[in-house]
Amino acid sequence: MEKRERVLKALNIEEPDRVPITEIDIEVPLMEALIGKKFPAATSLQTQVIADRELEKKRNDFRIECYRKVDFDVFTVDLSAPEYWKPKINPDGTMVDLWGRVLMLDKQSKAWVPYGTIFDKPEDYDDFELPDPNAPGWTFATEYTRKTVGDTVAIATFIRDPFAHAWEMLTPVKFVTWMYQKPQFIKRVIEELTEFNIEIIKRIAEAGADFIISGGDYCEEKGPMVPKRFFENVIFPNLKKQVDAAHRSGVKLIKHTDGDINPILDGLANIVDGLHSLDPTAGVDIGEVKEKYGDKLVLIGNVAVDSLAKKSRREVVEETKDCIRKASPGGGHILSSSNSWAAGAKLENCLAMVQTGRRYGVYPITIV
Repeated sequence: MEKRERVLKALNIEEPDRVPITEIDIEVPLMEALIGKKFPAATSLQTQVIADRELEKKRNDFRIECYRKVDFDVFTVDLSAPEYWKPKINPDGTMVDLWGRVLMLDKQSKAWVPYGTIFDKPEDYDDFELPDPNAPGWTFATEYTRKTVGDTVAIATFIRDPFAHAWEMLTPVKFVTWMYQKPQFIKRVIEELTEFNIEIIKRIAEAGADFIISGGDYCEEKGPMVPKRFFENVIFPNLKKQVDAAHRSGVKLIKHTDGDINPILDGLANIVDGLHSLDPTAGVDIGEVKEKYGDKLVLIGNVAVDSLAKKSRREVVEETKDCIRKASPGGGHILSSSNSWAAGAKLENCLAMVQTGRRYGVYPITIV
């Protein structure tokens, strides 16, 4: 069975020939170790920091080679920068991105990470012009990857969840402060970011992606990051608008979030097509989620990232087998870690997870 067919069956909660395997991201040091080459830029593929298409091709080629080396079933793709974008580099080496975030280069992961913001007061947002979702260039990486890998491999493109995007743009402290002091302002920011995503989702589907992953956490280890009523009144209605937009375009939307999602799991299950992470270190049991929601949710996960970094190969093999035993029967499961292959992970453990998935993830699942 071809990779794409295998993944599409899983997305339809059917049993393919074996459990599909992927990672939503592999950080640069591990990609370099995998294929024995240096990454062709100082930074990772994330955050749409440049609109240099020739360099972007080289960077995407590097990632494609890495995913082919591991033989993943899903190749993940970030949004590209629009054609008009030229980043502003500050004297201290930080960068102001498309969204008003101030980014700093993390030398270990070779990625630009949030450092600050240009929004000191709500009026600064009112004076800020959001990026144009209809500008050319956003789906360059999706189109390029589809053309490069052909029709036999599944492609998933990332968007940023409006809630996560808002607190990153404004910083968590300002977001929470204004959430209580100026709730209508925060609601408007999330609604405007949702409208941006609705337009982008349509373009991603037209560019050839098979499904969409909405990145950005809702929860941390102790539970949801904001009160449950904020999910019910603001986050979930806007999430549903994006899922509806995806369905109108013929693709499914998977929600990524780390942390303990148990308090909001019912709400999520009634909106999204699937969940990624299912963070075991935060008390999320993929078997319990499968038992309760397996007929309606695609589950992507959930070998603990801590295990990939700290445990032995044998322990990772057993954890992977347990994950398959719990989540794979009946279909609707894509095996991955509970987040990504981070720079601190042991490559041996990452590959052990993949090898175990191929050996024990063959349908019908017979692990006891």
